[in-house]
Formats: sequence, structure tokens, C-alpha cells
Amino acid sequence: MMNKQNKIVGIYLAAGKSTRMGKNKLLLPLGRKTVGAYALHTALDSNLHHIAVVARDDDPSIKHWKSLLTEKITVVYCTDSVKGLSRSLNYGIKVANSLKPDGVMILLADQPFIHKKMINQLIAAFIEDGVLYVASSFKDIISPPLLIGKQLFPLLSQLKHDEGVKKLLKDHPSIKGKVIHHKSEELFIDIDTIEEYENVLNNLERYL
Repeated sequence: MMNKQNKIVGIYLAAGKSTRMGKNKLLLPLGRKTVGAYALHTALDSNLHHIAVVARDDDPSIKHWKSLLTEKITVVYCTDSVKGLSRSLNYGIKVANSLKPDGVMILLADQPFIHKKMINQLIAAFIEDGVLYVASSFKDIISPPLLIGKQLFPLLSQLKHDEGVKKLLKDHPSIKGKVIHHKSEELFIDIDTIEEYENVLNNLERYL
């Protein structure tokens, strides 16, 4: 387990408008849970010190996750999430900063099949290798979950609209980091459309 010098806070991004789905995708049933609850369960079971859930101020998802809302979670409502991913990210950073972390881990609420091992591996690499970030990837494409050290928080605050951590890393190639490569594409599935949702439903036993 981590000690107090190795405090990593998860930022669980759940403030999207599900535009491509046409309905709130986080509330769609998936096995015994909803789409948006899977990665949150995983994060709670990991070595993350705390989790900041960033939701829309008009999103009913949180009401359906009451059983998950422990003292390890802070919910923050992003009142201007319509301005893009960067706004949600900065709301999460504000919560994380109040806990004085060594870094934050970016998690997506529509990415249900990440594993606890994945999260803990990122944390361990960050601590052991002394880098400024640790990223996950499949076929050399970087994707959340991503761990960003506190030294990079000022750069995160400069992101605009739908720019994310990948934009930051692309613009600053000299930043010392590490990429952990995974062989399983299923880990990185995110559910954006009804077709993707139906495909996951039809192959759920394969993914869980």
C-alpha cells in the first residue's frame, strides 16, 4: 500500500453529455451494474487515495450511484461542462489540489473494463521510476487511465475546449514519462454509440 508521501487522487470524468448516444449512457444497464459504475467500482478497489467524480450539474447518474459514495469519493458538479473536456478536468484538479496529492489519475466513466491491476501498475511505476507521468497504451496509442504528476498541473490548467492529457504530452515531448503497453484492446473500450453499447452487451462475458 502507498504511504502518505505517495498520494494519488483519481479524477473520474463523468460530465459528458452523451451526444452520440442520444441518451445518458452512464445509466445504461450492463450486467449487474450500469455503464458508468464499472470503472468507479474498480477505482474504489484500487490503491488510489481518493476519487473526485466530476459530473454535470443536471446529471441524475450520481443518485443511482449512492451505494458507491463513500468517504473516499468527492462529487463535484461541473456547471460549464458544455465547454469541453478541459473544463471537467480542471474541476477535478481543484478537488485534487485540496488533498495535496503527488499526482492525479485520469479515469473515464464510459470505459468500463479497466482493471484494478492496471491502476495499481500505473501508481507503482510512477513511484518507482520517478517520472512526471505514466500512460497506458494499446498498439502505441495512449489512452486513459493516465497518471499525471503534480508538477504538470499548471500545464493541465492551460488546456482548452476538448483538449486532454494527450494534447499536453504531444506539445511537450521533453517531459519525462513512461508508457505501459497492454495487449488487450478490451481494456480500452469506451462506449459512445448505441452500436458500441449493443456490441458490448452481446459480448459481455468476454469482457468481464
